Amino acid sequence: MNITTIIELENKEVERITGAKLVFTQEHIEENIVETCVECFKFEGSEECMDTDDAMQLVFEQLKKDGSIPEGVQDFSFQMPSCERIKKDVYEESDMPQKVVITFMS
Repeated sequence: MNITTIIELENKEVERITGAKLVFTQEHIEENIVETCVECFKFEGSEECMDTDDAMQLVFEQLKKDGSIPEGVQDFSFQMPSCERIKKDVYEESDMPQKVVITFMS
């Protein structure tokens, strides 16, 4: 029997673990609809970006170290925040998607 576990993390938790901020990109779907997705993780005070796969591997390893994920688990998947919304003139941090999901089987 396989058991699937889902861990839902706030953006701030993921940023704390990685030491980098989520960088969002917006794509216009229709005239008044915008899709917002995570492009990469950017280190504060630097132009250096970390790929989302690398950042989530770091989060996965830290969660294993903390005991949230059993040591024997090797594979995981993740979903980064993404959403479609009505186009606005000014976007605030609270407008951005707020959850990152890690899933693994044990």
